Amino acid sequence: MLGRFIALLVGLVFLGLLEFGLRVLDIGPEDNLFTAEGNDYRLNPHAARRFFPHQYVRLAAGQDRFAREKDADTFRVFALGASTLLGFPNPAHTSFPNFLQMMLQDAYPEREIEVVNCGITAINSFVLLDFVAEIADRSPDLVIIYAGHNEFVGPYGAATPFVRLGGNGSFIRLQMIVQRSKIYYVLGEILHGIGEWLSRDEEPAAFGLHLVQREINLGDEAHRRTEANFRRNLAQILRVLHERDIPVALSTLVANLEGFYPLRSEGAQPPIGQASQSMVDDYPRHAALHFEAGVSQLAAGDSSAALASFVQARDLDTIHLRACSPFNQIIRELAADPDVFLVDVERVFSAHAPRGLIGDELITEYLHPTVLGHYLIAHSAFSVIAAHEKKVGLDGRNLAGLAFFNEYTRRLGYGTRDQILARNDLILLLRNMPYAESPPILERRLAELIGVQLRQLPSLSYAQIANFARRGGFAFLAEVIAGLNDAQHLADELEALAGPLGFAP
Repeated sequence: MLGRFIALLVGLVFLGLLEFGLRVLDIGPEDNLFTAEGNDYRLNPHAARRFFPHQYVRLAAGQDRFAREKDADTFRVFALGASTLLGFPNPAHTSFPNFLQMMLQDAYPEREIEVVNCGITAINSFVLLDFVAEIADRSPDLVIIYAGHNEFVGPYGAATPFVRLGGNGSFIRLQMIVQRSKIYYVLGEILHGIGEWLSRDEEPAAFGLHLVQREINLGDEAHRRTEANFRRNLAQILRVLHERDIPVALSTLVANLEGFYPLRSEGAQPPIGQASQSMVDDYPRHAALHFEAGVSQLAAGDSSAALASFVQARDLDTIHLRACSPFNQIIRELAADPDVFLVDVERVFSAHAPRGLIGDELITEYLHPTVLGHYLIAHSAFSVIAAHEKKVGLDGRNLAGLAFFNEYTRRLGYGTRDQILARNDLILLLRNMPYAESPPILERRLAELIGVQLRQLPSLSYAQIANFARRGGFAFLAEVIAGLNDAQHLADELEALAGPLGFAP
């Protein structure tokens, strides 16, 4: 027994010395969210690398900078979340933190406004919890959190094919501590190098929607654990910020209800035919059937019933790319705390959506807002900040200084060329959605997007069209059109546009 104890102690001492040596040698990238550069901090591109297997690492794309020493007249906001904060699939400069920056500066011209965008693709509440103490050390006047869509598919998520930890929150947090070690980094690099050598003739793997294949049913154990982890993580984030007297705003989440067909449905396939109430009663947990019922109800003019059906379709989708109802419920419950501000983006989007059904007008695909959607998120956050200005350290708002959406997009430099390039990215994303069988609504959406491309492209200069062609834009559209049914008219329109210019697809 004593020998085993001594062996264990020697082993721990050896690991401690090895870790110390690796840190002295400064092996590997920094793990902090921010890195110092002169008198400023900026987002560390490698901040989230330890949360992903090597081949799926997500770099922090943002380059927002802020002063290491905050001036007295500076109002500093940190926005936390995932790819929504990066504007995806639209340009990053059209994301809601950029709109919010301009709105606050217009309304409080005497203050220096800093809205620091901390968005990193594919992260979730576990990662935010790991970063929150560092955020609190950077003198924030307000922290805004828009997060919850990636709880199943982000790091440690129950639906990810490369991490299976059983969903135990305590074990996950222990692993997160281990992942900060240099030993963990070096071992990861060695194992990745060996894997690369063994599979050197194979195409390197890339992170994508095709990886998210594990189906999880609403209400089952994995779903309940994921909900519990989300609630616990958010509560701990709030506790850290409250202990430092830092105001925090929680935002509800939005997703495409009317325009996004469920990826997978639970249970047996119902008989082919138009969805009816009796069929829904017979297959109450079949997501696609609820969606089709919503389409029928909407056609009959019953938007209230259609909304209920579309919500059920989202919640019962067993591939959880969209946060379902329990997550917004958790956010609302935690925001009931008097020290937390609720930014009710879900309510605002519903109010601005046709018939109250959030769809393609405000959401580009399944959950990422359109540029107009980002403007609405920013305006919602601004309204909450202005209503509680004294609590966050502001005073004397000038609402007359606010501009309208078109003026803000002009100031951001968002034009037709940006829209066209982003739309091709959107078409690619939608075409690669992991459906077992492509639904008709997806085909109609792709045809609609291609039609908009063909109408907008002639408004570009010849040099811009040539650049679009060199990037493979025409060839890509031709490829997508070839995979659609009844799309010969689009192929003819494409040929009529590109051919005379010398850019035949």
